Amino acid sequence: MISASQFLLFDEMAPTKKEKVTFTCTAETKQALEAWAEREGRTVSNLVERIVLTVLVDQEKENRHN
Repeated sequence: MISASQFLLFDEMAPTKKEKVTFTCTAETKQALEAWAEREGRTVSNLVERIVLTVLVDQEKENRHN
């Protein structure tokens, strides 16, 4: 899984080739993500990647403690 240090590494690196993942959501969720991304000066894609990486790191930490 992804460690906290790997998460930081991902954040600092700008890979030239990334995989694509598509998900569906409500119009309201999409609008909320777009507003959040704009406030942070990010793309929605980058914001979602950061959210997912954060959850993966938290999940890995939780799994190590169980």
